Amino acid sequence: MSRRRVPAYRQRAFTLLFLTVFLSTAFERVETYLQINPIDASWYNTLEMIMGSLFFLAHLGSAFAYLFYIMSVLDIYYPVRSLKGFLLLRLGYAIGFFAIIINFFSPILFYYSPDGAYHRGRFLYIFYVIASYYIFYGIVLIFKYKHLMRLKTAVIITSYILLVYAGIILQYLYPTFLIENFFNTISITFIFITLQNPSEMVDETLNILNRKAFMEGLDLKTKRNSKHNTIFVTIDNVRAISSEIGYMKGLGVLKRIAKYLKNVGFKEFGLTTYTYRYSEYVFAITVHSDDEAKVKALMYKISYRLHEPWKHDGMAIRVSGHCFLMSYPRHYFSSAELITKVDLVTEDIAEIHSPVFDIDSINFIQLKKERDYDNLARDNLEAKKIVIKFQPFLSKIYKINYNADVVGYLRDEVGNEIDMRGRIPERTVTQTLMDADEYVFRRACRALAFWNAGDKNGKYRAVVAMSQGEISKTDFVKRVKRILREEKADGSWVSIKLTETTLTTMNTIAERNIKMLKDIGCYIIVDKFGSGYGDLEKILSLPVMQVNIDSSVLRAAAESEDMKKVAQGIVNLFHDISIFVCATDIMTKYDMEMAESLGCDYLIGDYLCAPIKDSSYVNFIDAYFDEG
Repeated sequence: MSRRRVPAYRQRAFTLLFLTVFLSTAFERVETYLQINPIDASWYNTLEMIMGSLFFLAHLGSAFAYLFYIMSVLDIYYPVRSLKGFLLLRLGYAIGFFAIIINFFSPILFYYSPDGAYHRGRFLYIFYVIASYYIFYGIVLIFKYKHLMRLKTAVIITSYILLVYAGIILQYLYPTFLIENFFNTISITFIFITLQNPSEMVDETLNILNRKAFMEGLDLKTKRNSKHNTIFVTIDNVRAISSEIGYMKGLGVLKRIAKYLKNVGFKEFGLTTYTYRYSEYVFAITVHSDDEAKVKALMYKISYRLHEPWKHDGMAIRVSGHCFLMSYPRHYFSSAELITKVDLVTEDIAEIHSPVFDIDSINFIQLKKERDYDNLARDNLEAKKIVIKFQPFLSKIYKINYNADVVGYLRDEVGNEIDMRGRIPERTVTQTLMDADEYVFRRACRALAFWNAGDKNGKYRAVVAMSQGEISKTDFVKRVKRILREEKADGSWVSIKLTETTLTTMNTIAERNIKMLKDIGCYIIVDKFGSGYGDLEKILSLPVMQVNIDSSVLRAAAESEDMKKVAQGIVNLFHDISIFVCATDIMTKYDMEMAESLGCDYLIGDYLCAPIKDSSYVNFIDAYFDEG
C-alpha cells in the first residue's frame, strides 16, 4: 500500500498517525511480553515502566495525530510557535508528557507490581480526558466544515472514532483481550483510503504537488476565510533554456529548482511550506505562517538564489525569473479571482526588470480592461468590424489641411463604438494589437488611394500609429510595401507615428526598418514628446518629419511661466532643425491658445474636430474650403 512520497500536508499528517499507532502497538507488545514473562532482575520493573510509558505517550500521540489529520484534510494550520497553536494542539500532549515523567517518581497514572502485573493509578483518567479532547475537537471540525469535505472522507474519518472507542471499551472490560491496537490498525487503513491518488495530485515529472492539489487547498482556505500567503515563482526563460541545451537537460534544471523550492522555507527560516507546479513555468509556494515579514524574507531569498547559476550536468545555467506574493484576503477573495490575477501578472512579467514584483503596484481593474480590449480587438479583426476614422490637423497657415490622424474604433457586442486611444499602455504589445495596427494601416492606404485617385502628388495624407512590436519585425518594411502595392497607394501619403519612448528604446532591427522607410517616401512622426525618455540624437538620425508635443507639456506651460519658457524652447529647437511641431490632445480653448502662443505648426484634438468616418472626412474638408 506504499505510495510515492511527496511533501503534502495530508500525507505528513497520515504518516504521523501511522507512526504513533505503530509505536503504541510495538511498545504494548513488549510490555505485554514482559508482564507474561516476569524476570527476577533489578532492571525488570524499570524496563516495564519505560515500555508502558512509551505506550501511553504513543497512544496519546495517535489521538493528537488523528486531530492533525482532520486539520490537514481541511487545510487548517496553526503555527507551531503561536499561542493559539500551543493551547489548541500541544498543551494537552505536554500535560500528558509531564504526567508520565511524574509517574516515574510517584505512580499517579499506573504502576507494576514485582510480579509484573499492571495496575491503574487514580489519575489515569487524565490521559483519557486529553485523548477525548483531541477526538471530540476533531469531530467538531468535521461537523463545522462538513460542506468542505467529501462524504466518503467524512464517513471514514468518523468511523475511526467508533473503532478506537470500541477497542478501548473491549480492552477495558477484558484486560487480557488485546484488541485496542488491532482496531487502531484497521481504522488507519480505512483513513488511508481518503488520501488522494498521487496521479491526480502530483506532478510526476518534478515530484511535487500539481495545480489540482494547489486549487483544492486554496478552495478550502478561501471557503473558511482563513488568512494565508502564497509566493509565486516564474521561470521566464524555460523554453529558451530547453532550446539551447535540450529538453531533457532543461527539465533537469527545473527539477533542481523544484527541489530547492521544496526545502528552502524550512531550511532557511523554519517555515512549513508546500510547493506546487502551478503551470508550465510557474511555481506556487504556500507558506504556513502569519509572520508576513518572514514570508517576504523567504520570497527575497528565493529571488536572490533564482538568479544565481544553476549547475546541472557540468553546466552553469542562468535562469530568468520573478517572485511575487499574493495574500488572502488582501489581494483576492476567491480562487477564481486569484487565477485571473496570476494570469494577468505572469503574461507580461518577463518584461519587468525587478526580480521581486510588488503585486500592490498593479491596477488589476485597468489591466483586466486591457486584456478585455485585446480580446475585443481579436473579435473585431475576425469579423472585420473595426471602424476607421480620421481626425484632421489644424494648421496655423490654412487652419485646416489635408493631413489627418487615423484612429481605429472597436465595436462591442451590441455595436457601440469604443475609442481605443489611451486605453492600452505602450508597454502592452500583443500580436492582436499589432494585427490591428496593420489593419488600420491597410484601410488608411485604401482610403488615400481612392481620394487621391492614383495621383502620386495627391493632396490627402494620413498618420498611422504603430507599436514597437510591429516595427521590430524583420519583415516590417516588406509588409508595408506589400500593403501599399495591393492598395495602390504611395508611401509618401502615409506617415508612421511612434511614441517618444518607442523611438528611443527601439532595438537595432526597428531602427533599420525606420531608416528603410525613407526610401519609399514614408516619414516618422514622434508622438507624446515630453512624456517619456527623449533622445535627440536618435531623432536626428532617423527620418523624423514632425514631433507631437505631449498634452502634459501644454498643461505645465499654462501653470508655470518657467515651464512655458521650457516648452517654447522645445518648439524653437525643433524649428531650428527643420522639424514641424504639433500640439496634440487639444481639449479646451485654453489648450489651443497656449499651443498657438508657443508657435506650434499644427494642432489636433477633439476640441477642434473629433475623429470622423472616412465617408464623411472628404466632404468635411471640401465643405470647409468651399465656405472659406
